[in-house]
Amino acid sequence: MLGKRFRRRHAHATRLHPVAIVGICLALAIILTVVVGNLLRGLLDDETYQKLTQGEETETNETEPPRTSNVRNVNAYPFALGENAENAVGMTSVSIPINKPDGTVLYTSDVTVGLGLSSTENIALQETLGEIGAFVPYVSGVFYPQAFVQERPDARYAVANVESALLREFSNAGGSEILLCGLPMTLDNTDAVLEYVEIVRFAVGQTPIGVAVPLSVASNTENWELLAHLFEVCDFLAIDLTAEITDESDLDDTGYSPAADALLSRCAYFVSQFDARLIFSESQTALISTAVLQARPDFQVIRYVREVQEQETEQETTDE
Repeated sequence: MLGKRFRRRHAHATRLHPVAIVGICLALAIILTVVVGNLLRGLLDDETYQKLTQGEETETNETEPPRTSNVRNVNAYPFALGENAENAVGMTSVSIPINKPDGTVLYTSDVTVGLGLSSTENIALQETLGEIGAFVPYVSGVFYPQAFVQERPDARYAVANVESALLREFSNAGGSEILLCGLPMTLDNTDAVLEYVEIVRFAVGQTPIGVAVPLSVASNTENWELLAHLFEVCDFLAIDLTAEITDESDLDDTGYSPAADALLSRCAYFVSQFDARLIFSESQTALISTAVLQARPDFQVIRYVREVQEQETEQETTDE
């Protein structure tokens, strides 16, 4: 009996306490980690070992780098559907108005007829755009949205979808890109503008979309948040100079204009920051010739200027 009690006490004394077991396992894990670490350090160079164990270090840059456009180096001159397509021979890109600033569509098509859109030109879209595409590799369609004339969000949304159908048809007919002009570019309109661009983007698929930004808007820091959001949903931004008044009389024999040069210099920062295109009106001959002389890589000349700008100019003249 005594022997049995002794044997039971001896067996109990040889068992390890659970805390001791955990400690031994932890020690073994630490030893294994050190051994594996030393082995890796011996097999790999210092830089590779650091990337493996700590990850790559990224340098912090407080200055945001210039943004990169998905569409660049487009020198487009105005050309209208219905003009002799052979006149476009030699051009690398053309700027074709889809509608006027008042919303009048400048051709007829299945969409314009089906939706009853206002049109003054009996020009077939598919046929004429196809003819131009045979001579010019890049066609930029200039469009003036009318959705923002509507005050109620539901009505604006409905018009936006109608216009997106029109732009989809233009894209499918051979349009290379869409440039939206005359959007209400204020911080208060950020959500509405972004919603419109998203609707158009969904409709046209892979066709690049750009937005024209007046210089007065780009130079106002209060609008930079809007521009940053726009750049996230657009393929490119364009600094719109069509509302700027330039001296057309100071051109020299080479086509250089000091006044136009000064205006172009004012745009340099915004062009760099957003990798932006420049937009001229075809009446701004000094700007166009100076840009050509300076071999500007990315600009577009458009035929129509926003109607609201023309009305503001007329009102200022009347007030004087």
